[in-house]
Amino acid sequence: MTKTIVQIVPRLPPYTDGVGDYALRLADRLLQEHEIFTHFLVFQQGIQTDPIIKGFSATGLPAHNTEAFLSVLPADIEGMILHYSNYPYLLGKFDAPFWLVEALRSAMKLRQIKLVVMFHELPKLKWQKISFLNPIQSFVSRRLAQIASSVITDSGRFKAQLSQWTKSPITCIPDFSTVGEPEHIPPLAQRERKFIVFGGNDRHRVYKNALPALLKTCQTWQITEIYDIGQPLNLNPAEFPGVHLNQMGFQPAELISKLMLDSWAGCFDYTRFPGDLGKSTVFAAYCAHGLIPLGTQYNPSEADGIEMNHNYLVLGDHLSQFNFEELQTIANNAHQWYKSHNQTENAKVFASHLLGEIHSS
Repeated sequence: MTKTIVQIVPRLPPYTDGVGDYALRLADRLLQEHEIFTHFLVFQQGIQTDPIIKGFSATGLPAHNTEAFLSVLPADIEGMILHYSNYPYLLGKFDAPFWLVEALRSAMKLRQIKLVVMFHELPKLKWQKISFLNPIQSFVSRRLAQIASSVITDSGRFKAQLSQWTKSPITCIPDFSTVGEPEHIPPLAQRERKFIVFGGNDRHRVYKNALPALLKTCQTWQITEIYDIGQPLNLNPAEFPGVHLNQMGFQPAELISKLMLDSWAGCFDYTRFPGDLGKSTVFAAYCAHGLIPLGTQYNPSEADGIEMNHNYLVLGDHLSQFNFEELQTIANNAHQWYKSHNQTENAKVFASHLLGEIHSS
């Protein structure tokens, strides 16, 4: 018998939003594999929300207060998932949705339902090179962790912080690919000599921070093409001597998946988030498609089972030291790491927290 839950998200397609894409993929798996149907509540106001999105019903919040929240909450739901990444829920650095805690607590009490809070981010402030928790916004994050029936996050570092806020068990499971999970992964020998640079605007850091190393790697590995996928960056092809730069812009997931399956490596720059490669859907996509993940520098993400020179490589002259078999092993290791937390495994975790016995990891 199908059960219905609510997933609360900042926004959904056609707007570009990684959390929304994640929630939609999760909704698909929950329905297909656990008979759990999702109704979406869209948090951000002033945007158009279609009533049906990829087969799932959706409603926009008419106002940011408890009364409005309860007024659009379906009567038949048996659980709620809040996808919380702080920034889409804020208006400024010193703003926080204090009302949301009371609204969720009221819904839990009135409907006698569980609340699963998925922390995609924790609120940070930066001063020069120092990063620390935003005290105002952390108050809301802490209260959400405390009222939740269970807490999930995609980062080992976040789990450590959340453990200081709540005595409840916290599940940590890395993010999955939002552009597909192909069943057949061709070996490097059957792929074209090309690189993928995929993601949001932050991918410009690949070119800003490591273009010489990227071009050197292309030369070392005889890479002939680079496919840049995402919001156009208006790159200058003249700055890519010896390599054909294909600026693809936005593309459907099916085409992105096809390009990845036919490429050698996927390049990323995650220097803004040291220790958090496990929560990168871009890194996950590269791993899911059997690419060699290539970072611009070392990212200390061992807490999430990710090791340099084992699950990914760093651009640079030293890559000439790796032979073909070793490169294939890196790609295999990355794919094997991904399989333990793919879409199916993520859906199992959410389903168990919503409907069954809660297990921590």
